[in-house]
Amino acid sequence: MAVTSQHHAAVDFAAFPILDWQTAGLLKPSLAKPILTTLESRLAIRRMGRLSPDDQEALRRALSLMLG
Repeated sequence: MAVTSQHHAAVDFAAFPILDWQTAGLLKPSLAKPILTTLESRLAIRRMGRLSPDDQEALRRALSLMLG
């Protein structure tokens, strides 16, 4: 899922706010958007953080909506 700090009035299907964004290591309040992609591990610069259990559950629900 993509993560953005750009909050727009029209929220994408299956997008959800990351409630514990500071704990996750994000710089601003953020949304997870329903965009799936892959990235080679050598291209990752650093780990930003870890989602809280509540945000992990929101991610599971969003993925379930997206993938059926």
